[in-house]
Amino acid sequence: MALPTTRWSVVTRAAAADPATARRALGELCEAYWAPLHAFACRLGLDDDTARDRVQSFCLQLLQRGGVDGADRAVGRFRNYLLGAFRNFLRNEARAERSLARGGGVAPVELDEAALAGPDGQQPERLFEQRWAWALLDRARLRLRADYDTPAKQRLLARLEPALLGQDAGRSAAVARELGTTEGAVRVALHRLRQRWRELVREEVAQTVDDPAGIDDELRALRDALAGGRPARAKFDGNPGNGHSPTGS
Repeated sequence: MALPTTRWSVVTRAAAADPATARRALGELCEAYWAPLHAFACRLGLDDDTARDRVQSFCLQLLQRGGVDGADRAVGRFRNYLLGAFRNFLRNEARAERSLARGGGVAPVELDEAALAGPDGQQPERLFEQRWAWALLDRARLRLRADYDTPAKQRLLARLEPALLGQDAGRSAAVARELGTTEGAVRVALHRLRQRWRELVREEVAQTVDDPAGIDDELRALRDALAGGRPARAKFDGNPGNGHSPTGS
């Protein structure tokens, strides 16, 4: 049976046959991961402007060469491939700047090689994981809001989204009074909203794995990354108060 087509599977399997489509898919993936990469670079000690420049140059390099060097089925997940490639890119940039400095050029940008390659390497990686999780949930939430495209639906979502995101659970009666409907109708609407949310999160995760068998592992990784915390407005718990994971797993 043919495996579903995702952005990452297009890049890993179809680059040679359809380079334009693969490049477009890779561009969409790079855009989605820009913020996590930037946070990773800043944690390594680069200032904001330098980190932005590094991420921009890295993504441009990926797009120019097709971005599939070493990206075979064994890689599996786009973020694993991407972070490994970005580490190598930063090391190469640091080496090039040190060589330039020895030749009388400008002083190199200092990179915390201990954080990049040593025992403390998990710290920037952990930040990358957290930003990846937050960015993914933000994309799912934008898609969810697009589903609620009428004034009435938007009012409903505005009242229910806090409960969806783990805040103000148990407000069905108050929401029903505000909207002029029944508490039962509000509970049904929230149940459907949570179902759609889980579908969207899963779809976003699926775009970054080569094999659907890896989706559940990525959902668990997403849950673990979210355990690190986030500002309340964007924190998500798929079923507030019942101990379920944000991905419904």
